[in-house]
Amino acid sequence: MLVSTILLWIAIATSIVVSLPALWLCGLALWPAGVQKRTLAASRGLGRPLLIGLIPLAVTILLVSKLGKGGAFAAVALGFLLLWGFASADGLSTLIGRKVWPNLRETQPWKQTMRGGFLLMGAALLPILGWIFILPLLAVLGWGISIRSLFLKPDVAQAPGGSE
Repeated sequence: MLVSTILLWIAIATSIVVSLPALWLCGLALWPAGVQKRTLAASRGLGRPLLIGLIPLAVTILLVSKLGKGGAFAAVALGFLLLWGFASADGLSTLIGRKVWPNLRETQPWKQTMRGGFLLMGAALLPILGWIFILPLLAVLGWGISIRSLFLKPDVAQAPGGSE
């Protein structure tokens, strides 16, 4: 392996580790009610979101197989689907942060999202298992959590403090 190839993979891993928690913090800052709904959906268990997330995964696989030679359109469509999946995992990172650091809920709730996101990214950095299993699973769970949060009742999602 060339040094340039190793540096390329280090740069890719670093950009993922930094960009995803930043994306989740941006989502929390811009759409706190949406993050609260996704956190509530994630707190109700991850089995259903995983199964629901398999539907967009099948669409993504179908899209890649049919539009593989579609050039820019295929790349934009795939990028949009991946962005949706990873951005919707903000509820999962917030849930993890709330469970590990419950004392920050009243004073600095954004730190729960940030720290939970760094925990998720630390798990995704695990060689082979994290790259091939955890990172794609994060996108699939994000899709499922996002779709499941659409069906939550508004009065339940707006409850102060949510459910843990």
